[in-house]
Amino acid sequence: MKRQSIPIVDFLRETKGSILILPHENPDGDALGSALALYLFLKKKGKNVSVGCKDKIPHFLDFIPHTEEIIKIPNGKFYDIGIIVDSAGFHRAGADIRVAKKIRIDHHIGGEFLSRYDYIDPKAPATASLVYELILAWDESAIDKEIATCLYTGLATDTGFFRYSNTNEYTFELAKRLVAQGADPNYIYRMFSERESFNKMKLISKVLETLSLYEEGLVAGITVYSRFFKETGTEYTDSEGLVNYPRSIEGVEVAFALIEKPEEGLWKVSLRSKESVDVSKIAERLGGGGHKYASGCKIKTTSREKALNLLLKEIRKQLKFQHIKS
Repeated sequence: MKRQSIPIVDFLRETKGSILILPHENPDGDALGSALALYLFLKKKGKNVSVGCKDKIPHFLDFIPHTEEIIKIPNGKFYDIGIIVDSAGFHRAGADIRVAKKIRIDHHIGGEFLSRYDYIDPKAPATASLVYELILAWDESAIDKEIATCLYTGLATDTGFFRYSNTNEYTFELAKRLVAQGADPNYIYRMFSERESFNKMKLISKVLETLSLYEEGLVAGITVYSRFFKETGTEYTDSEGLVNYPRSIEGVEVAFALIEKPEEGLWKVSLRSKESVDVSKIAERLGGGGHKYASGCKIKTTSREKALNLLLKEIRKQLKFQHIKS
């Protein structure tokens, strides 16, 4: 792998100020793995660093090293430097953050550009790969089993365990290096994918009853009502990944999950596609964003019908724009 000059490296190397690292709200494996890898590395370098998150760490990610050291935000404290990872901007932290200088490390297209120290590469398979390159440019010898585990978790989960279109030769080369540095692929897969609770299975059963097809089978979606969580003894974080069920149907080009959040007066939308449709365009028109094949947004209404109709309108627009026909 090529060593490169990365402005954020020199900046962090010289800084003596306090640093707060943030994943986005409702963090996934890449956001949390990247944040904790950078946190552990900077701690090794003697930096005054913390990692914070608005939400409770979901069960399927609680195996990542040092999740217990994540602080709850907002906490009212002021930090000299804030680094948001795997996010389009600080608004994705979901909380009021008090920092003097903002920096973004991310692999999403677009979003906010906060400073000359931002490290953004939409071609990177995961934000974890950018954190790895940052460490590589500074001190690769600092990567131990814990940091490698954090980074491998980010890389593997954001590539669908090396199945998605962002998987390429570089992805496997990086995975190979991280395994050599201590990451255990079997352990990480089992901890992430094979620890579902009985209650989550009951949630999946309820959600699949809402499964519907639209646009002559090109679109499939599910609805996750907030009452489902109470009825099954599950939590909001258990809705992660459910959108992959409609995505797996043959012939479906766009899949969605509508997730009710009555306490916020909105519906959260997860969007997925396979090959032809850029769902990031759909999400962007609804105030969200993400990747071509995996994106999300929020629709401000308490009405499921209004949210569904608005979402389907934008999906149809994108299908028509890309000339997808049944």
